[in-house]
Amino acid sequence: MKTRGEKQYINMPSFAARLYDNLTSVKGVNKTFKDISIFVGSILQQGRLLDIGTGPGRLLLEINNKIPQLDLFGLDISASMLDIAKKNLKNIKNIDLRIGNITKTEYQDNFFECIVSSGSFYNWDKPDEGLNEIYRILQIGKTAYIFESNKDYDKALLNTRLKDNLKGYSFTRKILSKYFFKKQLRMTYSTIDFDKILQQSKFGNSYKICKIELGNLPIYVRIELNK
Repeated sequence: MKTRGEKQYINMPSFAARLYDNLTSVKGVNKTFKDISIFVGSILQQGRLLDIGTGPGRLLLEINNKIPQLDLFGLDISASMLDIAKKNLKNIKNIDLRIGNITKTEYQDNFFECIVSSGSFYNWDKPDEGLNEIYRILQIGKTAYIFESNKDYDKALLNTRLKDNLKGYSFTRKILSKYFFKKQLRMTYSTIDFDKILQQSKFGNSYKICKIELGNLPIYVRIELNK
């Protein structure tokens, strides 16, 4: 089976994980995590929250800064990424980090009050199975949120905003950040693609796709999955 990126992440060496963490530690990405944490804080004040594809754990760090009373869980397929996450989140007590694929987890049925994922969904090899697992582990009456880039955006506006976000960084940093960012945009889905995938899942009749800005970039959607 052709992979959308999972195999590369599973086998990611430690130096590549550190490079990824470094290249994504820019103000635009950091603001994206802050924006998501503010949104989470507006809908949830207690309970268990899962971050799928947590990577270096910086979204969980922002959520903990905003809502420290939450019990946080992070899931990622990359052991090298989780090693970095454990260091970044070492001062958080109420946290559970696990290696695993969202297509099949060990969490109990109806376990989480909230589930989030940011910049991970486009890499899932079996997105319909991942969505069905989210349905199983999400509590009845609760909502999961997938924050993802999409192909339906204003290219001129994106270039202007991206240039603003990278002001003050070195030439090499700008080139590498743009390269990996544009690579993601080539791989991501259109709104129509999202619809087709969601219709095949258990959320087929209970989802909403909202176009939003995150980190000053006009390329995102927030997919709300209601159980």
